Amino acid sequence: MTAALAVVLLALAGYVLQGTINTTRATEMQSDALTVDMKFTEARIAVAMQEVNLRHYQVEPSVAVRERFDRVAAEAERNLAEIAGSSGGHAREDAKRLLAGQIAYRELAEDLIARVADSDPDFMSFDRLQVTPAFYSLQNDVDEVSRAYHEYAQQQVTALGRQQGRLLVGTAMGFGVGLTLVAGIMRMVLGYQRRLVAQAADSRHQALHDALTGLPNRALFQRDLHKALARDGQIALMIIDLDGFKAVNDTIGHHAGDQVLIEAGRRLAGHVHSPAVVARLGGDEFAVLLPQVSGLSEATMLADRLVAELNRDFVLDDRPAAISGSLGLVLSPANAPGDADELFRHADSAMYRAKRHGGGVAVYDPGTDADQPDDRLELFTDLRILLETGDPEGRLQLHYQPQVRLRDGLVTGVEALVRWYHPTRGLVMPTTLLPVAERGGLAVALTYHLLAVAARQAAGWLAGGWQGRVSFNVSTGALDDERFAENVLATIAAAGLPPHMLRLELTETGIMAESETAVDTLRRISRSGVTVSVDDFGTGFSSLVQLRDVPADELKIDRIFLGNLTPGTPDEVMVRSSIDLGHNLGLEVVAEGVEDVATLVHLRDMGCDYAQGYALARPVPSSELVGACWVAEATIAQTLGYATSSPAR
Repeated sequence: MTAALAVVLLALAGYVLQGTINTTRATEMQSDALTVDMKFTEARIAVAMQEVNLRHYQVEPSVAVRERFDRVAAEAERNLAEIAGSSGGHAREDAKRLLAGQIAYRELAEDLIARVADSDPDFMSFDRLQVTPAFYSLQNDVDEVSRAYHEYAQQQVTALGRQQGRLLVGTAMGFGVGLTLVAGIMRMVLGYQRRLVAQAADSRHQALHDALTGLPNRALFQRDLHKALARDGQIALMIIDLDGFKAVNDTIGHHAGDQVLIEAGRRLAGHVHSPAVVARLGGDEFAVLLPQVSGLSEATMLADRLVAELNRDFVLDDRPAAISGSLGLVLSPANAPGDADELFRHADSAMYRAKRHGGGVAVYDPGTDADQPDDRLELFTDLRILLETGDPEGRLQLHYQPQVRLRDGLVTGVEALVRWYHPTRGLVMPTTLLPVAERGGLAVALTYHLLAVAARQAAGWLAGGWQGRVSFNVSTGALDDERFAENVLATIAAAGLPPHMLRLELTETGIMAESETAVDTLRRISRSGVTVSVDDFGTGFSSLVQLRDVPADELKIDRIFLGNLTPGTPDEVMVRSSIDLGHNLGLEVVAEGVEDVATLVHLRDMGCDYAQGYALARPVPSSELVGACWVAEATIAQTLGYATSSPAR
């Protein structure tokens, strides 16, 4: 019995040891195969993106497109080089072959880019005869290699499963001997196996599900979307974004924000039944997939119910939070296979349109939504993330343009003008930034963020001895925020800026279109000491009654009237009339966009109070403002014959 027990123990130990070694080896082979599969897949995607950016460059030959081409080309070559340097056997040889093909294609593509940049009339022939065949040859090769190694990786996964199964069966047979000691050993082995299986299952679940809500994540959702598109029938895709979520995070805290996300996921999942899928894509964005839908009516009925659920108040720590949803809906083509990425873009476009209109449901309309370029959508996403995170790197900056008092030639204030230093697009000017913010519903959040920046910098000037006022542009619609006055006063108080050193600028069209409540808000602001300017005066169609009722302190004459101030011209009449009107109403008058010194002289002679424009100084960062003020004062002194002053700064 002892000998038999010893034989059983030795045999069982040997079997378990061998099985563990085989399992470890299979696991290593699986890991290596998955790594090679991933790198070939990344190389395949990068090769395809080269072609996309090359075609984009032919349509829009810009530095940004060329940089994207170089970036994805380098990524493809890096992945192939890593495989060639770290793998063995066929993988190394395949990677070397593909790397050589990639380098050859890139050289042809760079030659084509140079021809396009040089406006070579033969670039299309060169593209058709050399570049395009080289790309398709490379693409076919990398596709075949990537598929082959993907299949090999799956085989390794299957082999690992079989190896684990064999180990489990063999161990169970050893357990059947019935010996107490063997039974104890088997319990340990089986326990170890169960932990492996549980860990593997948990890892798979974590990789494909959102940790906070438990919903499928973007990766699993995209996999389900591809499966749905591969089947016959029409599908519906919905992208949902929560409106008001950032306010909850900022005012109540991130714990409350997590509660909102969990509850929003629960409400959405409660109204969507299998085989439909609800997923959290990230942040406060969710998605719904209907893999079987009869038509638009069925999809919109569900979309309306989902938005209605999100519009119900969320109760957080015994206090309600007003959250709503913006939902974009798109249906796949009825009689053609749909493209997953295209459906996502269309649903995103519809969702942004819903957000611009205050929430609710928007169905993708090619005539309306297709006009919005992809780069605007990307800019909107980047801007939203920047505002949600508080812009820790300070990419949203303010430049300041001096305003000179014409009666004595002194700089008494500056206008704040936003600049966005984007990490990949470079400098984004207000003509691009502000429409993106307005259309995406971010204008008010952007206004508050930049106001805090302006208040801190102006308070710093005051501490340094300069008491110049800062004029700050307020977005149209910000006055409809019921907490606008409180937020403005709290912001300047936190920065230590006296109210009289802040002037809020609103366009004539915007300020005249505001509601009576908004005008009351302006009055509260004005009573606190903050002054108000009517910007771009003369370009709108306001009545004198409206202008009388607005608590304004300043009129800014728009630059379009400064082009020809020759006596008797319509521009000269408009400017003179605006100056007289402003003075009769007790307002100061500023002419913006002054481009030449002759205009300065004429404005002074007509009684204009202030001027700003390139003739005096361009907008500059805060660090360069002192020099810009000296330049402006020196220019006005030379032009109008004033003595150069030495203001304290």
